[in-house]
Amino acid sequence: MPSAGQLLVRDRLPAIMELMARATNLAVEARRTLPAEAIVGKPDGSVVTAVDVALQVLILTQLAEWFGALPTIAEEDSASIGGKPAALAHCRVLLESWGVRVGGKSENGSTGIDEALHLGRIDGPTHDIDACWVLDPIDGTQGFIDGDHWCPCLALLSRGTPVCAVNGFPTILGGRVFTAEAGAGCWWMPLSGGEVSQAKVRTDTLPPDEVVRVVAPARATPSQTEARLAVGRSTGHDCALVHSDSQAKYGHVIAGLADVAYSRRGNGPGKYVWDHAGAVLLAREAGAWVGDTDGGEIDCSRGRRLVANNAVICAARGLGPAIARELAERDRVEGVRVHHARCSTELRHG
Repeated sequence: MPSAGQLLVRDRLPAIMELMARATNLAVEARRTLPAEAIVGKPDGSVVTAVDVALQVLILTQLAEWFGALPTIAEEDSASIGGKPAALAHCRVLLESWGVRVGGKSENGSTGIDEALHLGRIDGPTHDIDACWVLDPIDGTQGFIDGDHWCPCLALLSRGTPVCAVNGFPTILGGRVFTAEAGAGCWWMPLSGGEVSQAKVRTDTLPPDEVVRVVAPARATPSQTEARLAVGRSTGHDCALVHSDSQAKYGHVIAGLADVAYSRRGNGPGKYVWDHAGAVLLAREAGAWVGDTDGGEIDCSRGRRLVANNAVICAARGLGPAIARELAERDRVEGVRVHHARCSTELRHG
């Protein structure tokens, strides 16, 4: 039975797909003339651009017009480029060119951009919320700047579970937008427009003489490279690396360009939910194996971070269980504190 969240957006899914395709294409164009002053360093060492912020304003403003200000977990906020006048000015120029009106300061001193960035904003568990957006306007901002892989990512959670997702993948198969609804498969269309067709991951077993293709970070260190090769070889196959970051790494598996993509937690606080929620649903609905090191589900209900999970694993060709076992053993050897996720066969297997 469809969830309350699914029923809310079902009639608008084609429009949401068009919105995310437009947002992706606008970002592609904006990247061509991105000035250095529109790139801002964050306290955690990552970067954000005026394009990230403008896209979030564009997407949340349109979603609010359609559905009202639903609860939202999104990456950017008013601090993202706050105190950076040149970046904020470029953001305004972009929004004006895109036809988004945000106005000036209100009586309380906030700007239209501030208000749009905080539409429905929450910071807490979502397991009791019928419909909650999860948005990363540009996942992989460094890749966006450098010309590597990046993607705008939107998911809808219903009581903490991804039930709809739409991601733009400008660097995969010539540029495509992927969409999925729980129980209805994964679909894609060219970013330039055209026919919508179903995306299906290969589920036939990888023969012994074939190479397993494992996704590694675009800027992988020597130790990361060796670790990824070793994880791939643990399946009994020779291994080749496919370089990608962001949710695009899962898009590579869905598109048949890689066999395995994963993100480990280690002893950190947990991965951000906006970096994984959409792809978890897209990959599952395409038929991939999606799960944690213990075979459990990816729990997106805890708020901003995936605090219940040790890793997010996405695999085709029957390779998921072997990858999960290898990563679990690495956690044990490295002394990583294990977090136990809830188990769900439905979420692990498409």
